[in-house]
Amino acid sequence: MQPIRPGDPETVSMDLVAENAERLKALFPSVFTEGLLDVGALVRLLAPECENPAGESPEPCADPAVCAHPAVCESPERYGLGWPGKKRAQEIARTPGSGTLLPRPGESLDWDTTGHVMIEGDNLDVLKILQRSYAGRVKLICIDPPYNTGRDFLYPDSFRDGVRDYLRLTGRLDTAGGRRGGGAETSGRYHSAWLDMMYPRLFLARNLLRQDGVAFVSIDDHEVHNLRAVMDEIFGPENFVATVIWQKVYSPKNSARHFSEDHDYLLVYARDADSWTPGLLPRTAGQNAAYKNPDNDPRGPWKADNCTARNYYSKGTYAITTPGGRLIEGPPPGTYWRYSETTLRELDADNRIWWGRDGNNTPAVKRFLSEVRQGRVPQTLWPYTEVGHNQDAKRELLERVRFASSGSVFDTPKPTALVRRILTLATRPHGGDIVLDFFAGSGTTGDAVLQANAEDGGDRRHILVQLPEPTGHADHPTVAHITRARLRAAAAALPAAPDRGFRSFTLAPSGIVRREAHLLEQTATGPDGRTDQEVLFELLLGRGLDLSLPVETRTFQGVTVHSTGHGLLFACLPPAGSLGRDRAEAAALGIAHWREELDPAGEVSVYVRDAAFQDDTARATMAAVLDRHGFAVVKSL
Repeated sequence: MQPIRPGDPETVSMDLVAENAERLKALFPSVFTEGLLDVGALVRLLAPECENPAGESPEPCADPAVCAHPAVCESPERYGLGWPGKKRAQEIARTPGSGTLLPRPGESLDWDTTGHVMIEGDNLDVLKILQRSYAGRVKLICIDPPYNTGRDFLYPDSFRDGVRDYLRLTGRLDTAGGRRGGGAETSGRYHSAWLDMMYPRLFLARNLLRQDGVAFVSIDDHEVHNLRAVMDEIFGPENFVATVIWQKVYSPKNSARHFSEDHDYLLVYARDADSWTPGLLPRTAGQNAAYKNPDNDPRGPWKADNCTARNYYSKGTYAITTPGGRLIEGPPPGTYWRYSETTLRELDADNRIWWGRDGNNTPAVKRFLSEVRQGRVPQTLWPYTEVGHNQDAKRELLERVRFASSGSVFDTPKPTALVRRILTLATRPHGGDIVLDFFAGSGTTGDAVLQANAEDGGDRRHILVQLPEPTGHADHPTVAHITRARLRAAAAALPAAPDRGFRSFTLAPSGIVRREAHLLEQTATGPDGRTDQEVLFELLLGRGLDLSLPVETRTFQGVTVHSTGHGLLFACLPPAGSLGRDRAEAAALGIAHWREELDPAGEVSVYVRDAAFQDDTARATMAAVLDRHGFAVVKSL
C-alpha cells in the first residue's frame, strides 16, 4: 500500500505537455535522447532540407529571407500573433493545476440522478481540473467571454499584467522604473490583458473537445480580429468553419455617432473540420410553401426546376417535341439541356417532367418535397427574427429570475433561441453529447439545453462554469447565484425535460496533499477537515471519472466504504484509529466481493485513510487481502 505523494494523479491535473510528449515519442522515438526531445532532430525529420544552406540544419541559412523552409533554418521572422505576455500565457496554459472541486449537494437539484454539472470558480483552474475526466469527450463548447470594452477583467490569473508590467514588457520602462518617452499604450495593454485571459482557456478547452466536436465563441468588433488569430493558432486555420453574424438588436440606435452597431459575431472552429458536420436547420413554412401539386401527382407537392444549364454538355443540344406537338429545336441560346435525350425520356416516362398545363412549355424537372433533404444548410447571417435579440434575452432572464431592480439585469445576455440554434447544428438529441460553457453568466446555455431536451426527449448534458463575480445586490450576491437560480427556475418551468437537475461544485485547494516547495518529497498529509464525499470526488477527478457518476455506499463490519465509476474506484475513509486487524480484513474482503459483483471494465483503484489504521498489523492485513485479490492500485491518504 503506497501513500499518495505530490505529483500523483490524485494531486495534480493532467499534464498536457507530458501527455503530448508521450504521443510524440510513440510516433517518432528517434527524436528522443535519454527521455528528452531533440528539437533539431524532429525538425530535420519532418522538414525538407534547406535549398540555401549556410551550415548544418537547423542553423540559419545563408539568406533566411529567401529560404523556402524557414522551419528548418529558424528564420527569426514568422507570421503569427504576438503580444507582451504571450510566453507567460502559454506557460500558465501548460502548467498543471492542483485544486479540486468540492461537491455542494445543498446547492444542487436532484443530486443523485442528474447528469448536469454547475461549477463555481475561476474557469482557468476548473478547465485544468476537468482535463483528466473530460479530455476528448465534449461535443460542443459554447461561450460568451468578456468583450474587452475597456474595463478590467475579474479573472485573477497569476500572470495578468497591470499597466506597469505591460510597460516593462514592451520596453517603455527603464531599469529604474521610469517611463521612456511616448504616450501610454493603454489600448495595447487592454488587448494584451484580454489575450492573456483568453489564450490559456481556449488552449485547455480545445483539448476537451471530441474529434468531431466544435466551438462557438461569441465576440464583437473590439476583439474579433484577435480572437480569429488566437483561435487559428490554437485550433489551426484549417479547422476554421465560419464567422456567423448575429443581428442582436431589432432597431437602429439613432444616438450612434457613426454607425448603429447591430450585430455580434460567432466564430466557429472544429476540433477537426474533416470530422465535424453541422446538423441541418428545420425547413421554414415559406420554403415548403414553394412546393405545389397542380397535376395531383401521388408523390405529393413538387416545384419545377430548370432543365437547362450554361455549362457545355455534348449530349445537350438535341431537339424536343412536346406532348402537345410543339417542336423545340434546341435549348435557349447560350444554354444546354441538363440531361441527355435518353435520360429525359426516362424522366418523362416516370412523370417527372412538367410540360405546363397545355403540354407545350419548355420542359422542367419536378423536385418533390418528399425527396429533398429534410432540413436546410446553415447560413452565416442569423437575423433576430430567427434567433432572437438582446431584449428577448433580458425578458427571458426576468421570467426566470427575480431581481430587486432592473439595474441588476445583465446588459447583454444571449437569447435561448440563439443557443438553441447552436445546439441544433452541433449536437444530437441522443448520445449523451456534453455541452460546455465556461463563461456561464446568467445560465442561458444550461436553460437552452433543458429546453432542447424537453422538446425532443434528448439526453444532452451541460457543464457550466462561472466565477463568483460579486453583483453588489443582496438578492443575488454573485453571478454564480444567478446561474443556479436560473437553472432551478428553468427546471420548474420545463416538467417535460428528462433531466432537470444539476450537481453543484465549488473550486477549492486540494484536500489530499499540501504541496509546499520545501516539502515536495514529504509523503501526503491526510484530507483533514474534508467530508468523505469531498475526498471521494477529489479522488474521482484524479482517476479521470465523470462528475455525474452515481456513488454507492456499503458497510462491512461497521466500516463504511464508498464506490463510484461502476466499480472503478473504492474509498475506505473511516475515522482515525478505527481500523483494527479484523475490521481491516472485513473491509478488504467486502471490497473484493463488491468488485466481483460489479465486474468493472478497467483498472480498479482503492484508497484508504491512513490515519484510520490502529497499527501496522491492520495496515499490512488490508494490503495483503487486496493484493491477494489482484488489486493493482491501492493507496493510502
